[in-house]
Amino acid sequence: MKLTVLGKSPAWTDANGACSGYLIEGEDGGVLLLDCGNGVFGKLRARRDYREVEAVVISHLHADHLLDLVPFSYALTVGPDAGTRRPRLLAPTGAASFFRHLVGTWDSEDLVARAFAIEEYEADEELAHGGISIRPRAVPHFGPTHAIELIDPGGGRIVFGADGRFSERLIAAARGADVLIAEATLIEPDPAPIAERGHMSAREAGELAERAGVGRLVLTHISDELDLGRALAEARGGFAGPVEIAAEGSSWTV
Repeated sequence: MKLTVLGKSPAWTDANGACSGYLIEGEDGGVLLLDCGNGVFGKLRARRDYREVEAVVISHLHADHLLDLVPFSYALTVGPDAGTRRPRLLAPTGAASFFRHLVGTWDSEDLVARAFAIEEYEADEELAHGGISIRPRAVPHFGPTHAIELIDPGGGRIVFGADGRFSERLIAAARGADVLIAEATLIEPDPAPIAERGHMSAREAGELAERAGVGRLVLTHISDELDLGRALAEARGGFAGPVEIAAEGSSWTV
């Protein structure tokens, strides 16, 4: 299983970048997309034919993780091969209603439903596609959010923490993963009580990775306006293993 970064920006997009989006390619040739934030569809098209995407997994219903489902939906419904494919769209409970409300403000509210076969999931539900096991794990953020655990048939594990802050839930979801992709939005740890927080710092991401015993830590959801060298140093101060910052085109195979 190979994961490639298409976009890693936080809620405001990096220069020439994209928000949350990751291409997953299985050993059997299956192609999945994990999150589809603004800018991701164009980045996907630069690497693969969008018609090859068999399933899209959405971690939570925030704009920077799903807005490019809109151009993707137009491509599938009015593009050159409209109607020939209808990929699975695995999204949290309430997603179908959310998408109707979103696109209904300017177009037919069934746009996304016509383009994708929407399947709403519950936390901890056992999902699969193309031989890859997909497990959504509820983690604390602003609103319902899921870390996404991807397990290769050979046992390799990549855990995408979505926008989950430092928590015992995320530590448990990531425990023993080969690769943990964890958000590091904040320059400094948030002084607010932990129960009120939605994000974490690079130092906290490092400490979380250390407690989870992961093989590698990848920092994501971090702006290009921050001091990335400092972020790396902070994360390495908390985690003894290899650390890097997600960048477009970076990939890991397990």
